[in-house]
Formats: sequence, structure tokens, C-alpha cells
Amino acid sequence: MATLKISHSYLENLRSEGKALIEGASALTELFDRKETRLKREDEASTLRAVYRNITGQLEGMKWSERCACYGHSRANLIFSLTGLAAKIIVAATKNQRAWNIVNDVFDPAAYKKPFGTVMVCVGPEGLPDDVRAICISQLARESNRTQTEIMSKLQDGGYLLYSEETFSLMIDSLVGAIRGAKLDLPVSRDKLVQFAPLGKPRPSIKVIEEK
Repeated sequence: MATLKISHSYLENLRSEGKALIEGASALTELFDRKETRLKREDEASTLRAVYRNITGQLEGMKWSERCACYGHSRANLIFSLTGLAAKIIVAATKNQRAWNIVNDVFDPAAYKKPFGTVMVCVGPEGLPDDVRAICISQLARESNRTQTEIMSKLQDGGYLLYSEETFSLMIDSLVGAIRGAKLDLPVSRDKLVQFAPLGKPRPSIKVIEEK
């Protein structure tokens, strides 16, 4: 009988130890899962930060190019204006109305105005982090001989979201917070981006330089 009691007690101890081991293993598994999830979220947050740094680098390059282009255009515009002034003085002396009209049309300052300096962040239908790039609205407007508003409307009608650099920065901060708070995962679709930074028809928030 004593042997049976000892065996029973031994089995109970084994059962208790086994239960404790199982509970410990479950706790460790849960701990590892939480750690893995936290690391995954930090990795996704780092990915968004890297995207932001890449985009801001592109924007800075474009702004520099725009400043250079604006400077070159200003010099050409000065020569154009002086030439037009000289031509108008000469034609005015002749009192030839037809020649005056032609000179006015050729040297019309309004026809020589060009936009410079408007750069934005463009997010495509696939969203973040893969479908995003910097875009120079003013350059596209100059090359296509359209207004910046027309360029922006065309992009938005094609399913693209446009952000100023400041708005994009604020949105990235919001997205990073949501990812770390377990409220969001990458990739972030275009529809979800609209929820984080609702957009109507945004206007360029970066200064637009119009040559006169």
C-alpha cells in the first residue's frame, strides 16, 4: 500500500510538473509571438521612414533643378522684355498700327509666363510603400503647355493622390503611429491613405513662381 501511495504521489508530481512545463511553454510562445509582432511593426515603421527620406531627397533635387530653371528663364525673359521694349519704341515712331499689333502679339508678356517650383508627392493606386514618387507639377505644366491645376486634376482623375511635402510628412507620422499601435499593416492601400489624410482637390502648398 505504501508503494502505491508513493507511486500515486509521484505521478501527481509528474502531472503537476508537466502542466507547469506546458503552461511555461505556452507563455514563452506567446512572448515570442508578441516579440515577433513588435519587431514586424518596427520594421514596417522603418520602411515608411525610409520611403519618406527617399521622397524628400527627390523633392530637394527637384526644387534645386527648378531654381536653376527659373534663374535661366529669368535671364531669357529679361532679354525678351528689353528686345520687346526696343521694338515697340521703334514701331511707335512709325505710327504703323498693323506693325504695332504684330509687335504686341510677338512680345506679349502673358504668353511668356511660366510656372516654377511646384513639387509634390504622388501616390499611385497601389499605395504605400511601393507606389509613391516625387513629381514636379510645374515642369509638367511647362512641357505640356498646360496650367498646374490642369496637371493636378488629370493626375487625380487617373487615381493618384497628391500631397505637399508638409502634408506627406504629417501623414507618414500618422501612419507610423498607427502601425506601432497595431491599427495598421503594410502595404497601405490608396483608400486607407485617404482615411488618414482626406484629400479633395489640393492646391500646391509650395510657392509657385510665375515669371512676369
